[in-house]
Amino acid sequence: MTETERPLEDLLDLAYPYALDAVDEGERRHIEERVEDADAATAAAFAAVVYDIHETLATITILDELPPPPELAASVVRAVAKQADALARRRVELFNAWSARRLLRSAAAAAVSVLAGVGVAVILGRRARSGRR
Repeated sequence: MTETERPLEDLLDLAYPYALDAVDEGERRHIEERVEDADAATAAAFAAVVYDIHETLATITILDELPPPPELAASVVRAVAKQADALARRRVELFNAWSARRLLRSAAAAAVSVLAGVGVAVILGRRARSGRR
């Protein structure tokens, strides 16, 4: 099969990098020569693919230049504020839980200390009553 007899799909595959200007100058000339040598239907299909890609890029560029609607910015700010509030509430909940556990541990330690003190006082009181030292 010669270069000019390559299937339509092969030439149409080259339309994408060609339209996106992703080929060097030598490749560009080679592709253009192949399109010139192709039958009318293949050349038209190639041109249609290139045209569609250029139109899509133009549409994207136009959409890129349109300012976002004003309510979008307000919506984004509200969503960020809502997430920040939720995070702050979660931090407070975690701190309160941590504080409650800390308070419980402190109370337990104090109770153990009081019980130990009472136990020592009872033992010393019994020893004192029995006359032992």
